[in-house]
Amino acid sequence: MVCSPRNELGSDATTSLRCLVIDDHELVAQAVGGLLSELCGLELQAICTSVREGVAQMRRSSPDLLILDLCLPGESWQEAAGVFLDCNPSGALVVLSAISTEFVPPENIEGNLLGVIDKTRAWQDLARVVSGWKTMRLGLTPARLPLHDLTPRELRVFLLVGRGLLNKEIAHELGLSIQTVETYRKNVAAKLGVSGAELVRLAVLYRCLRWQSSLQEG
Repeated sequence: MVCSPRNELGSDATTSLRCLVIDDHELVAQAVGGLLSELCGLELQAICTSVREGVAQMRRSSPDLLILDLCLPGESWQEAAGVFLDCNPSGALVVLSAISTEFVPPENIEGNLLGVIDKTRAWQDLARVVSGWKTMRLGLTPARLPLHDLTPRELRVFLLVGRGLLNKEIAHELGLSIQTVETYRKNVAAKLGVSGAELVRLAVLYRCLRWQSSLQEG
């Protein structure tokens, strides 16, 4: 089997981790992909509705994380898992199932399996599991993100960006003009050394890390 190589992750806190979703229900796959992209700050490599499509994606470039539906009519989830682990032996796997309590993972995937998520509780549990994995993978904690140079108002804007608010919503929240918020965002991005798009990912990641820390402390 030929798999395209992956570059090793650097130490930059904004390094993207890539995710591939395989689920035969396209709307579910899109929802899962959106959750991981927006809430967890992952780079969505592709959304696939078949194992064949997923395998083709992985052979082109293996993702760091595979979200895999167990019920794929006429296809084998084991094939997708096998190709994924062949292409990326250190990759992480999350299994989605409507009968998660009945699933017993085979030994060959146990070391890479982050969790078996029940589809009826997918959103909360999936975000929690993936946020924890990303924290460990990048070796990050909220305290390690480079926010010390931000003013209190810039930090407030940064936190609101992490909540997914648009500039007009941030302006309303803080009693500022939209132009002033735009200026704050540019200043924050410049101080953190990231682009506008990377600022959003970093802000979302910070929010996830804070949430994960609070869960661990609780």
